[in-house]
Amino acid sequence: MYTQFYGFSKKPFNLTPDPDFLFVTESHQEALASLIYGIQERKGFISMTGEVGTGKTTLLRYLQTVLDAKIKTVLIVQTYISFIQLLKEILTGLKLTVGSETKFSMTQQLNEYLKQTLDRGENLVVLIDEAQNLSNEILEDLRMLSNLETSEAKLMQIVLVGQPELETKLNSEDLRQFKQRIGIRKKIQPVSEGESREYIEHRLSRVGSHAAAVFTPEALSLMCKNSGGIFRIINILCDNALLVGYSLQKKMIDADIIREVLNDLGIPIAPKSDRRRIVSRPKPVLHGSFGEPSSADGVELTLERRPHSFARTASYITAGIIGLGLVFFLGWEYFKGAPQSPVLNPALQSGVVAEKVAPPISGMNAEAPRKAFVRPPATESIALAPAIREGKASAQVQGKKKAAFEPPPATRISADLRGSSNPENQFNKVIGVAQGGTLSSIVLKYYKQVNLTLVDHILEFNPKIENIHVIQVNQKIKIPEIREDSLLRASRDGGYQVHLGTFDNPKAVERYQEEPILTGKKIEAIPRQVAPEETWYRVVAGKFETREGGLKAIQELKKKGMLPALQGRN
Repeated sequence: MYTQFYGFSKKPFNLTPDPDFLFVTESHQEALASLIYGIQERKGFISMTGEVGTGKTTLLRYLQTVLDAKIKTVLIVQTYISFIQLLKEILTGLKLTVGSETKFSMTQQLNEYLKQTLDRGENLVVLIDEAQNLSNEILEDLRMLSNLETSEAKLMQIVLVGQPELETKLNSEDLRQFKQRIGIRKKIQPVSEGESREYIEHRLSRVGSHAAAVFTPEALSLMCKNSGGIFRIINILCDNALLVGYSLQKKMIDADIIREVLNDLGIPIAPKSDRRRIVSRPKPVLHGSFGEPSSADGVELTLERRPHSFARTASYITAGIIGLGLVFFLGWEYFKGAPQSPVLNPALQSGVVAEKVAPPISGMNAEAPRKAFVRPPATESIALAPAIREGKASAQVQGKKKAAFEPPPATRISADLRGSSNPENQFNKVIGVAQGGTLSSIVLKYYKQVNLTLVDHILEFNPKIENIHVIQVNQKIKIPEIREDSLLRASRDGGYQVHLGTFDNPKAVERYQEEPILTGKKIEAIPRQVAPEETWYRVVAGKFETREGGLKAIQELKKKGMLPALQGRN
């Protein structure tokens, strides 16, 4: 109704869980990374809880779009069902013909399917939304179902997503055995006022507008203060405000409209902050400093107090100067003598491959502290594939013999593979790595998704990074802007090449060989070493005689979703 009036390409504040509008806060980022890690490492049970409207379902929908094709997912949204109905939903979601509809028969059928998926290097993930509605009996049946496993790995991963009531249920005494099976537990927190502003800006940007063109600063502040940090409430407020604005033919939504909407929805308006405060029964220590209070139980005190005596003030200043001097001296001695330490687990130094999922994930068990996750060495009987592959998570068990294919020796990227314009002129910001930061967490934060191609772009602009698993605290990293022409490369023999994507397997070239737009072009996988024992492959196509020809190919492949660097970008 109001989209044309405000110049939107579509409604920006629908309540349906649209992955195209996914907004990743730090809490959502950690939750997404936890889910990917748990699926990749075959943790069995994973739980994610959060208040109504905090974006849990949207996160689930997005997760389905980024998982590898070898990870089969079944999404359960109806949870007022019996266990037999649940089993039938799983089998139907896997497109299996259901035989006898008994618990024993369907469990056996599922078990046979899981053994076949393991042989094919596949993984099954059952995503159960609104899991707080599941009865204790069904949860116990799910616990028994998780016994379908080998000595090395869980054959099926079950993700429970629900409201805080699910957390309460899992902590009950009746489900203590089930609780012990949950490998990862994560909570999504309501967003802050600042994040609420960013969320509104994000959704408007997806429809071709921005917050300043629609809401006055006071209106925006009112919505962010009174939404409780809940995405769904923000959507309802914004949608109703735009509807009222349209009915009044007002291009700019002001504070009066927001107050009207808040009143209509029955949401109390938070009072403005006041510098005055009430102190109940102040302790005698206040008497000497500020004078005698009245004898009333509630004594009103202002923040403007009588000044201390000159001697006391001077002593405070002297103590402050001494303290600052001591802090400066100790800080200088520390930074002068202490080298920067790697972010990742020291196990790297002993030959154990350490992996941190972006960003450092809390919740591996109930309220567990953040820590690095250490993968077994390659000599172990099971080695799990990387979490990011062609923009997706993969969890293929590789306990089998190595493939016969032997790739050519890996080399570092050469200058002629860089962009056709100077890369130094294409990055849009420089960041310092915080404690616990990883390349994958940086990619997820700035590009809202993570895949090898995006990591590769960062490596191109930061040649000092020689090991993707090790970056230094406070290290400066350039974050490149990703555009269509970012994928265009000058080739050695003149003309241009298109960087199709970066993958961990040279066979990725096969997916592009039948594309009409690339007919007659040479498609090759150029190996590059990204860690002491890890090689990626940059897949390029060329040559294109003109820049326009290369850009046309990029645009065609982008429409088909075949360029990982541009996935989800308009």
